[in-house]
Amino acid sequence: MTGLRDALPATIRTDRLTLAAPRLEDLAELVPLANNENVTRWTARMPYPYGHADGVDFVENIATGAGERPYAIRNETGAFVGIVSLMFPSDRPELGYWLGEPFWGRGYGSEAVSALLDTTRATGLAPVVEARALAHNRASLRVLEKQGFVRVEEVVGDCGRNQGRLIVYLELDFER
Repeated sequence: MTGLRDALPATIRTDRLTLAAPRLEDLAELVPLANNENVTRWTARMPYPYGHADGVDFVENIATGAGERPYAIRNETGAFVGIVSLMFPSDRPELGYWLGEPFWGRGYGSEAVSALLDTTRATGLAPVVEARALAHNRASLRVLEKQGFVRVEEVVGDCGRNQGRLIVYLELDFER
């Protein structure tokens, strides 16, 4: 999936948002938003507490590695809102995202996810995109299903933060 990662543009713009690579300058906003249990409890891999070193590791290592293509989400005022990304764990990319709690309920998640999916579709390099969400995270499931994702499986998590929690696996088939 390196081809898809490299085919995605450096910047994606919508009416209200700019998606671009996370940078060290974002840490002053990123870290306080990510250091919120109301945010991290919905994610599979974000640590809590989330400190400055976690943010530096994300920007300098994870965001620049071949396994992921994250975009910092910035709103119309330039404020850092969250992250939307494609991860490449297998031959199918997996969509992931999170928003800072002050930005919930404003449509930013749907807009950012839609923009990244439209851009991914336009490359023609990924006929299917996967996603997952906790079964009781209705807001995230609603965002994904509005984009055309369909539920394919529900599994009880067997490790980490999601151990014992019901996880919904979804996929979006661009060829349907």
